[in-house]
Amino acid sequence: MTRGRLPGLNWCVWAEVGTIAAVTDEITKPRPPDQGTVESVRPLELFFDLVFVFTITQVASVLNELPTPVGLARAAALLSIIWWMYGGYAWLTNALDLDRTGPRLLLLTGTAGFFVMSITVPRVAERGPWAWLFGASYLVVVVIHLVGFIGTSGHRGIMRVGPLNVVMALVVLAAGLVPPGTRPWLWVVAWVMVLATPVVAGIGEFTVGAGHFVERHGLAVIIVLGESIVEVGGVASAENEMATVITGALLVLALSAAMWWLYFGREERESEARLARVPADRRPHVAIYSFGYAYFVVVYGIAVAAVGMEKSIHGFHHASHGVPALLLPLGISLYLAGLACFHRALAGTWPLARLWAALAVAALVTPAALYLSGAAALVSALLVLLGLILWENRHWDRAR
Repeated sequence: MTRGRLPGLNWCVWAEVGTIAAVTDEITKPRPPDQGTVESVRPLELFFDLVFVFTITQVASVLNELPTPVGLARAAALLSIIWWMYGGYAWLTNALDLDRTGPRLLLLTGTAGFFVMSITVPRVAERGPWAWLFGASYLVVVVIHLVGFIGTSGHRGIMRVGPLNVVMALVVLAAGLVPPGTRPWLWVVAWVMVLATPVVAGIGEFTVGAGHFVERHGLAVIIVLGESIVEVGGVASAENEMATVITGALLVLALSAAMWWLYFGREERESEARLARVPADRRPHVAIYSFGYAYFVVVYGIAVAAVGMEKSIHGFHHASHGVPALLLPLGISLYLAGLACFHRALAGTWPLARLWAALAVAALVTPAALYLSGAAALVSALLVLLGLILWENRHWDRAR
């Protein structure tokens, strides 16, 4: 594929932006007074999430191609910027009436923005138009998000947060116009803005429906886990030894299932009840810390662990060296730490077993990868997670 100028690029970007004006009248029509939030995920939202997960896969590919501290930092910065707007769209659809044509077209346009953005992710550090296109599509996503809140229960809140989001998007766009060496510093600025926006602007004017909110984010996690299995399965199937293909694939499946269990076995269901018990005026603040910041660590951990699984399959019979050997324990430890922070934000207590398990993964899986083999790393990680699941099940059974 020839890299260079993209024919018709300006027309495509402006066509997406122009869609906003075409549907604004439909968005701003008066709504029934009892319409605040929805309580279940609609099929169009699931379609949006499938496109979003492709973006996560592309971020993971950045780390796969550059398994170094620089690659880890680049993947974290890009994911934080992308995750902020994914969360923004989850908040938006929590209040949006998707039974109407205007909101549907608006969300589909935002989906197109995410899709274009995801295509550019592996090349954002290169010279050429890719980083600029990433910034332009991100700006489109942000503007659509702002317009979408008009006429909803969150219209007052977006008037506070929206302008800062636009400024952040302009910073991301500016990063595409500077030399590649300067670009990461602007991404870091955007990352800092992600962390600071809820504090500076406040988010108390938004309305959060617990059922829809929890289900929507849970679907994102399960789709990311599923996509990780697909990616690692593809790597395993490319190996020549049948034992490596079958054993490695089954170990990856079991490890992913254990990660699934730790969230969906009980945590998701209880998180919905906990979020619903939070007073409505405090719920947005709890939601941003649990489903925003903590969830970012969870999703980043899944992405890093998936790359680590791929590296473990490649080195199934021998030890690895350097950062590639650290990706599996780092990703799973981040996942467990993210789940612990998530629990803390909603329940007010730390799940110490999960924090100890994160340390156990770092202590056991790291030397297994460095001095034994990828197979030993996968097995040791699986044993730690299975031990955690058994301990938690016994603890919860006694507590009932």
